Amino acid sequence: MTSSVHSLIQERVRRGPGEPAVVSGSAVLTYGRLNARANQVARLLRSLGVAADEPVGTCLSRSPDAVVSALAIVKAGAAPVLLDPAAPLERILAQVRACGVRVLITSTVGCDLAAQLLPAVRELGVRAVRLDADRHIIAGLPADDLEDVRVTPDSAAHVVYTSGSLTTPKAVVSRHESVSDCVALAREEFGFTADDRVAWCSSPGFGVSLVNELWPALATGATVLIPDAETLLVPQRLRDWILQERITVIHLVPTLAVPLCELSWPADGPLRLLLTTGERFRLGAGTDPPFTIAITYGSTETTHITGRLGRGESVGRPLGDAPVYVLDESGERLPDGDVGVVHVGGRRLARGYLAEPALTASSFLPDPFAGEPGARMYRTGDLGSIDAGGELVLAGRADRQVKVRGQAVNLDEVEAVVAAEAGAGEVAVVAIGDDSRVVAYLAGVDGSAVPDLHRALAVRLPRAHLPAEFVLLDRLPRTVTGKVDRTVLPAPRRTSSSSVPDPAGEDELSGIWCELLECESVGIDDDFFELGGHSLLAARMILEIEERRGVKIDLTAFYERPTLRALSGLVSAATQPGNVLVRVSGPERPLVRLVCFPFAGGGLSAYASWGDLLPDHVELVCVQPPGRGPRLDERPLEWVAELVGGLGPKLAADPHPRTYLFGHSLGAIVAFETARWLRRNAHPEPAGLLVSGSAAPQTPVTARAHLLPDDALLAHVGALGGTDQSLVDDERLRPLLLPALRADFAMHETYQYAADEPLECPITAFAGSQDDEALIEDVLGWGEQTAGGFQMQVLNGGHFFIASQRERLLWLLSEELEAEAEKVS
Repeated sequence: MTSSVHSLIQERVRRGPGEPAVVSGSAVLTYGRLNARANQVARLLRSLGVAADEPVGTCLSRSPDAVVSALAIVKAGAAPVLLDPAAPLERILAQVRACGVRVLITSTVGCDLAAQLLPAVRELGVRAVRLDADRHIIAGLPADDLEDVRVTPDSAAHVVYTSGSLTTPKAVVSRHESVSDCVALAREEFGFTADDRVAWCSSPGFGVSLVNELWPALATGATVLIPDAETLLVPQRLRDWILQERITVIHLVPTLAVPLCELSWPADGPLRLLLTTGERFRLGAGTDPPFTIAITYGSTETTHITGRLGRGESVGRPLGDAPVYVLDESGERLPDGDVGVVHVGGRRLARGYLAEPALTASSFLPDPFAGEPGARMYRTGDLGSIDAGGELVLAGRADRQVKVRGQAVNLDEVEAVVAAEAGAGEVAVVAIGDDSRVVAYLAGVDGSAVPDLHRALAVRLPRAHLPAEFVLLDRLPRTVTGKVDRTVLPAPRRTSSSSVPDPAGEDELSGIWCELLECESVGIDDDFFELGGHSLLAARMILEIEERRGVKIDLTAFYERPTLRALSGLVSAATQPGNVLVRVSGPERPLVRLVCFPFAGGGLSAYASWGDLLPDHVELVCVQPPGRGPRLDERPLEWVAELVGGLGPKLAADPHPRTYLFGHSLGAIVAFETARWLRRNAHPEPAGLLVSGSAAPQTPVTARAHLLPDDALLAHVGALGGTDQSLVDDERLRPLLLPALRADFAMHETYQYAADEPLECPITAFAGSQDDEALIEDVLGWGEQTAGGFQMQVLNGGHFFIASQRERLLWLLSEELEAEAEKVS
């Protein structure tokens, strides 16, 4: 066996510890820092009793932390179990149980499911290591290399669940020899060098992310760069990112690779190699991008890289030591041209399926053609033949497995899950369309039960497996032998059951939806994904809106509320003519800018008097939301993403290098999301984030004051103490106050936090000693949202200490702003 992956990476560390290893936005992790952090986490795992070859879970989004996690587990002599943070919680827990995971590495900000996952795994007796919350413990451990790590060629390198397995999860155990051979292959066949800049685009829950992207790059000394999710899904933005970041190697599923290749490219661009796997690859006529396209054939069980494809029917010849055989049902080799089941041999085969000896024995067979004792071959389930040139030509599957947006989906298993949830009637599941949408046909099922069925399936099935449509039939068609005849099932017709859109802007948006979703009509409250949409169609929708309306919509914001009504609000906010930023005071050329975000029901008046107590060199700018003050005639916004979508571009259009964002209560959440919007859209983060009277964004909000009757809502506002009681009691002003108040409370109480990388800017939090709305322990959670330093100040008072402790608060703010101004001089 060639050297293990972690020893190759350690060698690269010795050669250049200061060289960049992983880059995500503005965050750069050098080889030295990557190695040191991985060593510290590995020692923590050892202290928790993690043994050699033990499966250790890792559930993190694509991030530097995910790289640290995987490398640390390998350095501890264990095997990372790659869990997809985008998978349903029940699926993750089932995999944790099936693998016997005792320790799981995750992060409260690097995993969207962390709030539900952490208590759930604790109930299973699993110890969770949180890379953010446990950072102080980790930082106190030795950072030098562990000397007693011993791995053999057959040691477990990682464990990953095959994407097609649902009813009987199959955990594939890859071997160190297999992975090391893939690293060597990347150098020999694909020319990986230390000068490469390799994009990490695959889900961290898939083995391909390790063996095709991370390990070949890091073991060679290259730099790994991580695009954000929105960039990855929009071909034009991905191309621009590739050019901007000088990416040389990228690995994409065909559904992402094909539209990227068909864009216009500069002849002297940095990209030299695009790798893709899976489905057949077809480019439009005349498409000839200025980089090499290598289409590889393989599977999790064969450590992914088996054959190098051209652009025709052939899948090419084997790469390295990976003999390919086409066999008949009795296991005999077939003559060239005859179709049989494809088998793959060689060193890159996985060890087998974890804790499934019978399944392993039936899939990993003795190789009688290798001429070596103990040689094995894997039965792929693909049908194929060897052509006259000695190359493999695929001819479908021996089972009902298909590829849906790059993921293997076993339709029989999806059918079994749908039937179990439906409870009664008959079910047939097929894949249709060029993008292989999964469609479920139901007979003898009440149509009113379909929404509940869809919600139940969404909990159990990964998105690629989830039926995009449900077609109700009186009975399923059958052949003369009584089997379901899937070939004559009627094409689905998508229709809407919700209200029609308004005839203005929403009508144009509904037209875009109908084109993309191939349906006759959509309703204003229809869910894009329940109508059959998926991530790639959502990206195309964003581009269509940009071309037709001239506005850029945040894809992440759309995912939070994927309805036509919410989308219309995002478009409206992005084109909002109102003056959302108002300059209150300060010099023409300020040293520091302070942008203040109001609390629920507040506006410009909340901070208008602050200028008198701030340093002279500070410019005070206030956010003026619609529905109050000079914008009283405008519709109040009910969604954080709507306000941020209109505000972010305005801040970006007038940047200041020393901008601080301050927000109280709801304003703190809006300020935080504005900082994240700036980062997502490649603008500088603020110099600092100042939050007041607000629990950390990851803290669930349980209040529902926005649903209260008018009198009860006003009484609630009066009890909080932030609004002049005479205004609340004035019957004439109620019609003017209530719309903005109710909208603001709805904005706060329906806010859905989405985990992401911590901000780089420092965060200072201010808490009230008697604040029942934002408890001190919840305010402390803001520290998990920054990698740039955190501090907290506690002031006397309740929720609106911002008023009762105004002078004290402004003195503390001024101190921080003065310190920033001193950096200029």
